Formats: sequence, structure tokens, C-alpha cells
Amino acid sequence: MQLHDLARWDPDALECLAAELGRTADAVEAVSGEVLRRAAFEGAWRGAAYNSAESELSVQGRYLVDQAESYRRVGGCAQFVVPRLRVLRTELADLHARATTRGHDLEDDDRLAVPLRALLARAELLDREASARLAVESFSTDVVAGEPVPMFTAFPRTVPVLLPDLPEPDADPADVARWWRGLDDATRTALIAERPEQIGALDGIPAAARDLANRAVLDGERRRLEAVASQLRAQLDAMFLGGTVLARIGVVGLFTDADAGLEQTLEKIEALDAIEATLALGDRQLLALDMSGREAMAAVAVGDVDTAGQVAVFVPGAGSTVQGNLEGYDAQVAALRDAAGLRLAGVTGAETSVAAVTWMNYQAPQWGWGMAFTERSPVSDLAARIAAPRLSEFLDGITASRHDDPRITAVGHSYGALVTGMALRGTDSVDAAVFLGAPGIGTDDVNDLRIPPGSAYLVEADCDPVADAGTFGGDPSFHDGLTHLPSGPGTTPTGAPLAGITGHSSYLIPGTSSSHHVAGVVAGTAERSTP
Repeated sequence: MQLHDLARWDPDALECLAAELGRTADAVEAVSGEVLRRAAFEGAWRGAAYNSAESELSVQGRYLVDQAESYRRVGGCAQFVVPRLRVLRTELADLHARATTRGHDLEDDDRLAVPLRALLARAELLDREASARLAVESFSTDVVAGEPVPMFTAFPRTVPVLLPDLPEPDADPADVARWWRGLDDATRTALIAERPEQIGALDGIPAAARDLANRAVLDGERRRLEAVASQLRAQLDAMFLGGTVLARIGVVGLFTDADAGLEQTLEKIEALDAIEATLALGDRQLLALDMSGREAMAAVAVGDVDTAGQVAVFVPGAGSTVQGNLEGYDAQVAALRDAAGLRLAGVTGAETSVAAVTWMNYQAPQWGWGMAFTERSPVSDLAARIAAPRLSEFLDGITASRHDDPRITAVGHSYGALVTGMALRGTDSVDAAVFLGAPGIGTDDVNDLRIPPGSAYLVEADCDPVADAGTFGGDPSFHDGLTHLPSGPGTTPTGAPLAGITGHSSYLIPGTSSSHHVAGVVAGTAERSTP
């Protein structure tokens, strides 16, 4: 798929074609019905000639029915393509606008080369999926002697690609990476199209491929969840306690599993809304999507994780949800990425690529009712012990999927700091770690973290009750081996003012001392501000 191919692929024309094919199918089907009705001759003709005529007209009538069905199938394929193509064309227009702002043609803009390639790869995937739909839904092209060839055989079946067995979900990321490199491009494309759920979840596969696979799942997940929500609403409407009787007096959602299930399902649909809104910002990669748990889970990167020289992975803490917090975290992480890029440019004098990931691919514990369940409680480390191996494998997967060695910085906030610390005991892929407002880091000995000496940093704001509590192994601010970064007001080496922060939730707000110093760690240029 080339840029000019996508530019000429017209969703409006396809939509008109789908409508016209539908009308044509109705007309052809009406003719078929009339032919079959008249073939009976209302009893006015009998004999050998009648039998031959009736047989021939019946055959032609059936062919017309098949032809109408063929038109509907092609029209249905066009309808499938139209909304997806509109998204691609919108993103293409956005890339053109960004290139124009920079004074470049899109094809000549090196900074946009990676998102353009990803966009064209998704267009190629859509084209292949549409072709596969037509191939699967086409009839056989076998022709019976003496019978006419139906027009719908213009859509021949394609020869399917024989798909290899996939690695197990818990396979070592290095083994997954070797397996992926051993496949040809056609097989990789077929796997993304036919096995998107598995490909998108495999650590060790390149970020661009995971992004394509996970995006391909979004529409299906939304349809599935909306169907579940409809079914649960129907159950509630049929029940006295969960349905309309108490709803009339304002008492809803208190008595049945269906009530809780509907609320959870609607929250997951809201999570999909948040994911799609974040992806629509452009220059994003959907690196994980998992709707199997109580809460939706996802990981979204800003920048290209496959090529960036520096990669930050941010892990939020207790109370965070995809539907409630992804967009806000993404904005902060994007600003962190930009700040780190500016720091690198100031040191190297050249534009250097940075990527940053908001990693919400675990069941973060929740306040309120969540405290009643050990695996959901922010004062239990069980959720962190479950999440840590997932994070370790994700970090290993970044390294394994690349031929070079990017600088990876893990940034954990609040309970996410505990998850990060535990994860760092199971991976050698990380170069530095920053713990923000940490109630614990999974150990009281920094040497347990498998990162280079002197590469563990702590930021603790004044009046941060979560950090001061030291719920998990004591307050980390008293641990030896952690470099303390300032959170109070200060200035940069160039004299620019930096705001101080207090409390637990402001560590990555742009323009603050803490976010400035975290960006320095991500860039590998950490320094202290002037108090």
C-alpha cells in the first residue's frame, strides 16, 4: 500500500457503491421472484417442452438469487471498509497537516516517516482483510457443462496462508522475538489479521506490529461488550429487584450480579472510548489491550518504541483506571517525553527520539469497596505481586524486539512504584528507575533492583501521606542507595523557574521541579536544580 493508493481510496465512493449494490440486489431478487412465478405458467402449458422450459427458467431464477446475494456480499464488504477507511483518511490528513506546519511534504518529512509507515501498514491490513472477506464469502467457481457462468465468480478464492503455531502466552520474550524474526512478511501480516488478540499480547513482538494487532481488536471488543450490556439490561428488565419497579423510585444496581456486571461492562466500554480518544491524538501505539479482568487493562505509547533511543515506562498506582485516567496520564507522559527530548537535544545538539509508555496493563487496586478484597486492596501487596511479572516481561519484550539497546527508564508512582520495584527484581532490561510518592519499592535493599548502581531515584513531595506511610517495607526515603531528586521550587541550569509540588498527585505535572528531573533521568542527563 503506497501513499497515493490510500489517498485515492475514497470512503464516500465506497459508501455510494454499497448503497447502489443493495438497491441492485433488491431489483435482481425481484426479477428472480417474477421469473420463478411465471415459470409455472399458471397451469396453461404442459408436456415435454414445458418441462424443459420450466427447468431452464428455474435454473436462471436461482442464478439471479445467487447474483443478488453476491451483490449484497460485496456491498457488505464495502460497508465494512467505509468507517475504518474514514479513520485512516483522517489520520492521513492529520499527518499532512503536521508536515505542512513543518514546511515539508509528508513523504519527505523524516520525523513523520514512522507514523506514516504504520498508517500505510494498517491500510494494507484493511485491504487484505476486505479481500479475505470476499474470498471467504465467494461461491465456488466450478462451472457445470451447459449452464451459464454466474457473474459473482469474478471474486475468486485466494489461497490461504498456512499460519504457524504461536508461542505460548507466557513464553520468554527473547524466544518470541526470535520466532517473529524467523517469519516472512506475508506470514506476519496474516497473523496480525487472523490472530490479532494473541499477537497484540505477546511480549517480544515489535511495537508497530502489536499496535496494528491491538487496534484491529478494538471494534470487535466494542461490539462484544455492547452485546453483553444489552443482554444484561434485558435480564434486569425481566427481574423485579434489579429492574424497572425499583428504578422508578431511584433504587438501581444494588441487588443482583447482573447490576454489577452491567456497571462493569459499561465501564469497559468507557475504557475503549478513552483508548480511542488517546490514539486519535496521533503518534500513539497501542501496546496492550486486555478486557479479561475486572477492570480494562491497556498500555499506550507516545512515540515509536521500536526506534526511540530512550524509552520511559510509567506505571500508575492505586485507584487508577483506563476509563478514568488514561487520557490524563497520557498528556503528562507526552509532556515528559517532549521534555526529555529537549534535554537530549541540548546536550547532543541533535534531535533524538524518545518514546514514553503509560503502562496500565494490570489490575490496579481500588479504594472504597476494593479494600474489602485482598487482591484489590491498596494496603495489600498481592496486586503488585501479580502485576510485577507482567511488567518484567513487557520491559524484556522491548529489549528483545529490537536489534539495538535503548535506554529504558521505569517510572512508578504510588502503588505503581511498588509494582515497578518488584518487577525490577525480575528483569535486566532497565537502565534507571524513578519512584514517585512511593509507599514502598518491594525491598529495603536497593541492590536487589537489577539496574546499574546509582541509577535508582526517589522523588517525595512535602505532605505526601502515601509516601510517608511506608506501608510496604517502610518509607523508601530512608533506604540507602536511592538518589533523592528535589520536588520543591527551583530553577533549571539556564535559570528557568520550576514550580514546587506538595501532596501525592502532582509529580509529573509539566513545569514542576519533579517532572523536570524525571525527564533528566529519562534522557540520561539528570542534574539537580538550583534551590
